[in-house]
Amino acid sequence: MNEDLKQSVDFAYALCAEVEKTLQNTITLHKPLKQLLQTELLVYAMYLSDSDERIRHSESHFLQDYLGYDYSPGEVRSFLQKLDRDQFSRTIPYVFSLFVMADNMLYERHRKISLASNALYEIYEALGIEMISVDDDVDLQEYQDLIRYLKMLRLYLDNHLDSSKNNSIVH
Repeated sequence: MNEDLKQSVDFAYALCAEVEKTLQNTITLHKPLKQLLQTELLVYAMYLSDSDERIRHSESHFLQDYLGYDYSPGEVRSFLQKLDRDQFSRTIPYVFSLFVMADNMLYERHRKISLASNALYEIYEALGIEMISVDDDVDLQEYQDLIRYLKMLRLYLDNHLDSSKNNSIVH
């Protein structure tokens, strides 16, 4: 297991508390933000694991090691049968959009740059790279799905993160 990645995922969970605090008077969450992020990262990892149309035990162990979910390859496959892959690949994760919203609120209020959404992007990137390579066989489709998803997230940041639009941060 990549301990740096595990620590990064845990860091993202810790950031959820700060994002919730920033957004507390703006939105009402029905579940803790950390729980929502765990679920979104799980679905993202499962989406990538199925890109090569084979879900291996190493990939299901990955879900346990990094995200705390213990699902067999069959259970992952069963869940993914209900997932609209095309729609998923074009939809910004809700928590990701909330991180951007919180960064924008801090920037607007205090002209203070928060890098929470950029940190979350980097976790999506690192988690995705680790996920597609965990079985020591990176399939072209896995790589293309990862790159396409990351481009979508980066474009969202570029178009919606106020500090980025104002060229206040370099990426």
